[in-house]
Amino acid sequence: MATTTNGNGNLVDEFEEAFQSCLSVLTKEEALATMEKDEIKAEVDHSILRFLDLARQMEAFFLQKRFLLSALKPELVVREDTNDLKVELARKEELLKRHHEKIAMWQNLLADLQGWAKSPAGAGAQGPAGSTPGPGPGGPGTPSGMNGAPPGGPSGTPPQATAAMIQQQLQQQQQQQQ
Repeated sequence: MATTTNGNGNLVDEFEEAFQSCLSVLTKEEALATMEKDEIKAEVDHSILRFLDLARQMEAFFLQKRFLLSALKPELVVREDTNDLKVELARKEELLKRHHEKIAMWQNLLADLQGWAKSPAGAGAQGPAGSTPGPGPGGPGTPSGMNGAPPGGPSGTPPQATAAMIQQQLQQQQQQQQ
């Protein structure tokens, strides 16, 4: 099935030679100046076809070896598939974990904003103006000032301004995490 053109019969070496031939046709300057376009095109076509033919032969060779391996030692194929599935599962679990953390952070923010909207603006509770981002009572990823306290600090900051400050703090925290 694998026909060889050089004496040693190494398909990989032939494939490499064909690739270098494809490049050399396009990079040799002295031949390009003396050859006509039709000759150059024919030489490029010939070298590309040889390269593609050898690529198909290599693909067939590796598929044949893979088939033999699966027939003689099916446990290796099953083990490889199992490992691939484990890696994929771990990747997806990590992705789900990150999504759950983000969902929890946004749920805490939403609950805090809804709680603050229901309470009076000047209740004298601490606002986020003096807080620092970091893990607070609201859970991981929640700024410490977002613990369910009503909006408005000693200065009586309106809820809209407080919400804007919270959003700025969240954006800063997300940038720091990245």
